[in-house]
Amino acid sequence: MLTALFLGSLSQHVLAGNWWDQDFQSSPPRWTEDNGSGSWGRFWHHGNNPHNPYHFGVVGAGHPIRAGGQSFRFEKRPGQCGGGDCAWNSERVELGSDIGDQPGDDTWYAWSVYHQDYHFLDSVAPIHGQFKTANKGHQYAFFNMDQNRGMVINFDAFEGWSGTRPLIPKHQISNRWHDIRVHAKWSTGADGVFQIWVDGALKVDRRGQNAIDNDPIWFRFGIYAPQVNRAGNNYSQVVYYDELMRGNSCQSVSQFMACPGGGGSTGTGSTSNVPGSTVSLFESYVNAYGDLNTAFNNGLQPGKSKAEFGQWHYCAYGNVEGRTSAGISLDICAASLDSTTPDINSNVDEIEDSLSGGRFTDEITTGIRSFSRMAVFNGKVFSFKDYYTFKAYEVADTQGLMLGFSKKQKADGTTDDPVGIGWLFDNVALMVAQDNSMLGYDAKGIFDFEDPSTTYIGIGHRKKFAGNITLFTDLIYAYGQSNDGDLVKLSDIHALGFESKLEYVANGTNTFVFRFDLPLHIEDGSSRFIVSQLGQPVPLNIDLVPEGREMRLLLGNDFRLFDSSMITSRFMYTRDPDHRRGSNDYQFDIRYRFEY
Repeated sequence: MLTALFLGSLSQHVLAGNWWDQDFQSSPPRWTEDNGSGSWGRFWHHGNNPHNPYHFGVVGAGHPIRAGGQSFRFEKRPGQCGGGDCAWNSERVELGSDIGDQPGDDTWYAWSVYHQDYHFLDSVAPIHGQFKTANKGHQYAFFNMDQNRGMVINFDAFEGWSGTRPLIPKHQISNRWHDIRVHAKWSTGADGVFQIWVDGALKVDRRGQNAIDNDPIWFRFGIYAPQVNRAGNNYSQVVYYDELMRGNSCQSVSQFMACPGGGGSTGTGSTSNVPGSTVSLFESYVNAYGDLNTAFNNGLQPGKSKAEFGQWHYCAYGNVEGRTSAGISLDICAASLDSTTPDINSNVDEIEDSLSGGRFTDEITTGIRSFSRMAVFNGKVFSFKDYYTFKAYEVADTQGLMLGFSKKQKADGTTDDPVGIGWLFDNVALMVAQDNSMLGYDAKGIFDFEDPSTTYIGIGHRKKFAGNITLFTDLIYAYGQSNDGDLVKLSDIHALGFESKLEYVANGTNTFVFRFDLPLHIEDGSSRFIVSQLGQPVPLNIDLVPEGREMRLLLGNDFRLFDSSMITSRFMYTRDPDHRRGSNDYQFDIRYRFEY
């Protein structure tokens, strides 16, 4: 039944001689891979691609492949250009589809992309996918590679670069497959929709005008680096694409993630379909046979999810043909295929970066920003270094009960920080403090957790060497817990920090100081909300572990001029200040102190 369909989908254009020597402008080759492309059809070779054998290929075993047996490989090398791009100092390796859309069309698209050891370019943001009109060149949506943020979406004809929104963080780009799904209701008016999911998570939900006129909207993909002469570090770049699909429903393109309200495939997306369920059994059946997977992707049963397609085929044909898969039998042919709404899984960096993109309500935006800036992105959330400590009860010269009081006092002499209590064991000190907050954040707004408490435990050690060198080390652990609120559920929070200081007294006038600090940083913890997505209640899970980790280095010198005066100098370097990945801070401070 399926044989004729597959013979057609596997065929390629046969070209005389070397295909890369053909005239790409007048007779561009057309390409497909073994799993087809839905309603996109064959992709045409861009006329400005360079004429060399390595810039493009349909590849198989030994290369990254998302599904099936083939993928598209693109390679851009510095100095290799073609057609009119050369005059503009631009470099390109792209394919495109001339199956276009127009205002009024409601279309779904999907593809998977793999960046191999990817190098970002300075001052140039190459385009790795674009929706652009065929004749007038209206630039509706670009998938740009930004050197600071990773992959971003750029609605160039509307908000421009200032309105770009992050899709894939920079540190997550290389050497892994990312699944992208787009839903576009094209419109020149206010009823337009443009939604983007990445790896199962809704990243962009843009409403409003997304088209200018009726010029057909085409899709292109690959690598396009415009005016690459602006980059001071032009690199070779290799990118793979696979499983490109176009259809009129979410289910028709969703091979690796579930659809809002159900349907689609579990794949690698975050869904609540579990191994052993009827849905997963029929999906596994389709995945076990390359011809079935290809038939599903080519739309043999339009509108069916992969599980529904598998149930249809096995129960009508597969069992007669002798096909099977683990757990499959005629007994489950009448079973219901209930698909569940996927969770939205994100992390605190991604949420913070996208707060201005209109993805969430003002209440969620304000609440997440307020909580994260106090409890997550804060290199000064807590440190026993900021405490005055003394022995309240002495057992021996180097042993006894210790008390600690915060140096951070208000004008009236009070403090919000908890009192510390501990014990001194010769050169080791243990101190504990507890307050009724979550890492300093009091429950309010959408973070309405109840009965919060955070326990801070510090272990300090002091060691002297040669009489004039002293090493101080401190390890701090924080444990936060709370009861569920009406709006949020917080897991237990675990955080760690480390501080050290080496002090060298060279002589009576010179003291040198070296500090190495890793401020308190959340190592494990998450929050969970229920939000509305396309009218459906959906869990929003936010991993509260920041991707950056602040590190401070300090080199200092205290030089005593006279008994009553001193010059202090400090050089300080901070990587990832407040645990925000990708930034650095340098400071130099010199002061004259006079004591009287």
